Amino acid sequence: MTTLFELRTEQDIRREAVCANEAAVHAVLMGSGPWELSERQRRLLELLRGRQGRLQAVSISELAARLSVDPRSIKADVRELVVSFRLPIVASRDAEDGGYFFAVTAEESLSGTADYVKEIVALAERVRIIRKMPSVRALLGQMALELPELEETL
Repeated sequence: MTTLFELRTEQDIRREAVCANEAAVHAVLMGSGPWELSERQRRLLELLRGRQGRLQAVSISELAARLSVDPRSIKADVRELVVSFRLPIVASRDAEDGGYFFAVTAEESLSGTADYVKEIVALAERVRIIRKMPSVRALLGQMALELPELEETL
């Protein structure tokens, strides 16, 4: 018997996220997306698809070796899978456990994107200084004005 206030456990949430990730990967592999995957992207996605959660991370060097490409190509392909195909692939930069994986928890999403946020902040400060803007807030206002234009190109 279920109650009105039945709570989902952390395990339930993880299981649902894994299922959602798997469904998204399947859709992309079946041709859903803005364009077809390249053969290298398809092979990369097949290698990543079972890497659900941080404990399943695979190193960029292992991926590069298995696909016989350089690490830059792996990074570019992962970026394309995230941006164009909306797949939640993140990277852990831990020395021992580092690598790419599908985020399955909110914590994994946050930690997997923390370095990107730091990079955005550092770049914003750099742009602010070069453009001689009084504050990052002024830069953010300018970016907000440019955003609709930017979104049209994506």
